[in-house]
Formats: sequence, C-alpha cells, structure tokens
Amino acid sequence: MASFPRILIAAALVAAGALLPALGAAPEKAPVGSVGMGHEVFTTEKITIHRGESLLFVNDSRYMHIIGPGRDGSLYTEDGSPMDYRVLMPTNDTYTVGPFNTVGTFSITCSMHPEMTVVVTVTD
Repeated sequence: MASFPRILIAAALVAAGALLPALGAAPEKAPVGSVGMGHEVFTTEKITIHRGESLLFVNDSRYMHIIGPGRDGSLYTEDGSPMDYRVLMPTNDTYTVGPFNTVGTFSITCSMHPEMTVVVTVTD
C-alpha cells in the first residue's frame, strides 16, 4: 500500500483553517474606533484619522485573515504607509497599524478575501 504524502495532509489542514469558521463561543465585537472584520468585509470601508494616530484592527469574525497594504486582495507597499508587510490574523487577534506619520490616503486589504479593503485617510 502506498503511503499518503504528509504535505497533502498539512495543506488540507491549512486550507480548512482558512476557509472554515472557528468553533466555540462567538468572538467579542471590535471596540468603537477600531476596524473589525466580518467573513469577507471590514466593518468600515473608509476611516479618517489624524497624523500620528494608529489604527487597531480586530478579527472579530470566525475566519482567518491576512491583512497588509494594498487593494482588492493584492498586497503592495505604499510610500508613507506604516504597514509594509502582511499579518496573519486568526479569530480574536488584534493588530495595531501605525502610527501614520504621513498625510495622505492608504489602503489595507485582506489577501484571502479580495472584497476586504479599507481606505485610511490621514489628515493634519
């Protein structure tokens, strides 16, 4: 009998973790002023903050997300953005982006859910 490649088992487990909702109690909702996450949406599409402020992202969904700079699921760096890498966010995880020290408009997206993009406008 041929052995089953272990990499296929590992790949199936990773896919299941990314696509199936987490079990257990419902996650707590994101606090006011933060950006929460649904299955395939951020709780806001646009947010305005002042230069020097940071932005808290809260995965209050039952799904895993990978957030980073970019739009429509495509990750890329933006000049002046304090975020230049991607972050894996399992259920109930939080991540602070910032401080935003450059005035302008920046986008943060989820590479797993292309519908998820939040536009951050930074003002003086």
